[in-house]
Amino acid sequence: MNKYQQIGFNAGLVRRMLGFGSLMIGLPAIPLAASAVPVSTLDKVNPCPGIYYEEPFNSRNIVPQGCTQNAATQHVQTGVVSERPVMRDQGVFTEPLTPAPPPTSVTQPPLPEERSEPIAAIMPMNGLVSVKLKNNTNAPISYEAVGHTEGRFLAGGEEIVLQGLPTPVTVTMVRQDEGLLDVVPISTSEAGMLEVLLDEAMNLDDNQGVLRIQRDGQVFLN
Repeated sequence: MNKYQQIGFNAGLVRRMLGFGSLMIGLPAIPLAASAVPVSTLDKVNPCPGIYYEEPFNSRNIVPQGCTQNAATQHVQTGVVSERPVMRDQGVFTEPLTPAPPPTSVTQPPLPEERSEPIAAIMPMNGLVSVKLKNNTNAPISYEAVGHTEGRFLAGGEEIVLQGLPTPVTVTMVRQDEGLLDVVPISTSEAGMLEVLLDEAMNLDDNQGVLRIQRDGQVFLN
């Protein structure tokens, strides 16, 4: 082989090697193209990203529909007033929150002493009063100073004094034979003392049994 033949042989060998190399270089491109993931699929991986539950997004941005509510979404749905505008995800804009309507006030019926005149009055001593109960019926009567004594019984014809009751105080009285009871409070000359006569009532309109003494000593009955 002469000098020119050697050069031609080497040139052909180089061309074959380059051609084989280009084949090797092109091979990896095939699996790369097959493994590509459409962009639309990535968008659907997590429709509720965690950024919505981190500050400041948690309190300012409403989550997309179908996601677990964050603080901003709960505020909008419950009507809680916020000082900061809430941001929605669809085309960012501010939405002022509507204050919740004030609670409707419930009208309370007036207490008996607010719709009637006192039937007696005494002068409490250092905020304390004493009540003398006198049973003029033939039936035992149960009585109680609410919050201060337990339920007790007073036999017919007997009397009892409840001493040192703090005002305001309520005293209840009930005949044990289920008869009607007429309660008659009487102011006495003794300071801080109220006498209460317990008689038989003749009709249902006269039936009573709850005595209230206010802080100022006014006495109400119903």
